[in-house]
Amino acid sequence: MPDEFAAAPGLRVTFFPDRVALAQAVAGLADETCARVSPALPLRVNLDALQNIALIRLYRKQAGSRAAETSARELLLRLGAAGVAARREADMTTRERFVVLLARALMLERPRLVIDQPGALLYDEPYAALMRELRQRAGGDKDWEVYDYAWNRVLYE
Repeated sequence: MPDEFAAAPGLRVTFFPDRVALAQAVAGLADETCARVSPALPLRVNLDALQNIALIRLYRKQAGSRAAETSARELLLRLGAAGVAARREADMTTRERFVVLLARALMLERPRLVIDQPGALLYDEPYAALMRELRQRAGGDKDWEVYDYAWNRVLYE
């Protein structure tokens, strides 16, 4: 049975005992109400960071390209990653890649945001601290949910 931990204001972590339990929880998420940051949802390698994020507004919200890019640029700026806008995935650090994945998920504006297996995306970063920082920078009143393994609990305390 998973247990929950409030890692910071607006950041709730659910710990799972193993891969099967975490995969079952992810499989139960409704696509239409949940935006995800996940190793299973990579960036499009033929697009730069700004284009990866702007695609959400272009195709999901039917916004014009200028409006979509403006929204994406503003979101990257708010997350402290404006300098990554023109980079492609291969040219990004793990931290930058994570921020772009997060910005893409935030652009969906869905009721839930779930970050699953952050350690797989941020293997060389102190990711609990980074998520706290990004949650504060992003603002808003929606909680972010993190799905992680029980053995990583110490990283959040």
